[in-house]
Amino acid sequence: MIYLGISEDLYDAGVTLVDGDRIVFAANEERYTRRKNEGGFPRHSLSALLDYTGVQPSDIDHLCVCGHMTPPLPVRLFPFLHNWLFDAFRSREETLFKRLLDTVMFHTPVSQTSENSLMRRVTKPFLAPVMRRALPAGLRRIPLHFSEHHRAHAAGAWFCSGFEEALCLTADGMGDGLSMTVSRARPGKPIERLWTAPAGSSFGLFFEALSQAFGFIPSRDEGKITGLAATGDASRVNEPIPYTLVDGTLTYTGPVGRKRVDWVRGELLPRYGRADVSAWAQDLLERFTIDVARTWLQKTGLRSLVVAGGVFANVKLNQHLHELDEVERLFVYPNMGDGGLSLGAICETQGFQPKPIQNVFLGEAYTDEQIAATLTKAGLSFEPMADPEKTVAELLAKDLVVGRFHGAMEWGPRALGNRSILVRAVDPQITGRLNKMLTRSDFMPFAPALPAEDAELYCHGVDAARFTAEFMTVCFRCTERMHLEHGPVVHVDGTARAQLVKKENNPTFHRILTELKARVGSGVVLNTSFNIHEEPIIRTPEHAVNAFLAAGLDYLAIGRYLVKQPRSA
Repeated sequence: MIYLGISEDLYDAGVTLVDGDRIVFAANEERYTRRKNEGGFPRHSLSALLDYTGVQPSDIDHLCVCGHMTPPLPVRLFPFLHNWLFDAFRSREETLFKRLLDTVMFHTPVSQTSENSLMRRVTKPFLAPVMRRALPAGLRRIPLHFSEHHRAHAAGAWFCSGFEEALCLTADGMGDGLSMTVSRARPGKPIERLWTAPAGSSFGLFFEALSQAFGFIPSRDEGKITGLAATGDASRVNEPIPYTLVDGTLTYTGPVGRKRVDWVRGELLPRYGRADVSAWAQDLLERFTIDVARTWLQKTGLRSLVVAGGVFANVKLNQHLHELDEVERLFVYPNMGDGGLSLGAICETQGFQPKPIQNVFLGEAYTDEQIAATLTKAGLSFEPMADPEKTVAELLAKDLVVGRFHGAMEWGPRALGNRSILVRAVDPQITGRLNKMLTRSDFMPFAPALPAEDAELYCHGVDAARFTAEFMTVCFRCTERMHLEHGPVVHVDGTARAQLVKKENNPTFHRILTELKARVGSGVVLNTSFNIHEEPIIRTPEHAVNAFLAAGLDYLAIGRYLVKQPRSA
């Protein structure tokens, strides 16, 4: 069977193609439109999937779509509304449309319906005809299945974990009326939902409001709050806690919508500043989420935990989860936000059983001929590398900054070596240099990549999160050796979001690191995404060339070719 998964969510829409239980292709719309977290119907990524894989619409057996009420039916019916919503959410101006949107989101049932509500029951019969209307003609007759938002999150995470039995925890801004769920996954049975929290209790929406109040972009920059939190002190914020968890019911008690943004901007920030408010919010998120996780781990007796949803892009939260005594193994869905829902919809509607994901290099790859043509068109001088991995390691050993474009594009928010900027993490000045090159916020930490076999040399408490750390989704407490030798990738709180690189799953990147280790005694490198700040990760050779030139990187290793920065030639 061949399955096509589609997520046309308000944020980070995308597609996935699965043959049997093998993921053939997965990509998100942002990589094509070049607008970070692009939502709406994923026309560009769907077209790329069909073109790149050569799969014909007639070959596809099942079409699986995520979302009953997210996005709302009128937005599905009138696609131009996606653009309006996208621009409104990111605008810093107080427009009439933005105030109307606030009323709809927070003061009507549209975004907060339950599974059995009248509005949900009235909407469901219209989903299939509206979706078929949006599909290319060749796909309109394929059997169509719809998955509820958080069930798709849970199913995708469990499938990719490979854990036979697990507790599934999902959390995001909101999706199909919910913001957090707990489920039990067991072989041969549908995933069993155990507990939910409504959209009104969302920590994701709370962090979105903080982002907006801080002058960041909501639904995109919440990670900056986590970065700032490490520089603040939660105990200095003397405010009533706007959440309660009583008898298993999570409730948000503070102001909502625009009033919440005004409260943060007008009352909290003047009193405490961004760093302490960030630390306070991070502490609340960790405290309540851990309470929910621990309660259900103890109730079920399960020791394996899988998590998904945009809240789990928060790597500090994930660190505390894998350090729980109740957790033997943690797996964070590599494309944890709404970008992963296209695979999740397939897994949930088709009842897929767990199979550990080997890697997330699931996008397009480019031939050497295509790459050479791009470099020639750009007027760049380039030379072939007889041994690309050895050459990159030699450049890194000289403390040079290398942009690496290799093989298939990564799926999800993390660059894992194929679309990465690499440099040795030894020079204390390197972070400032990179921040300037990439127009990046100076309080955001950089992450290390290292050979998986060296994990204990540099990180504490690896065992429970060893597998998920291959996808750079958790933090670890750093050893003294990491502090002494690789300070630029250690955050101010003594942690690092380490990527553990395995030879079996990421052979060429692993070889670069081991070749580097043979030369300088350590295979630890700073690995950051290959893009200019606020842009999606690069996809094509053209994107690579443009980012290489704009950032002024020392070298570009692209396919089997090496390019030296012209300004330094």
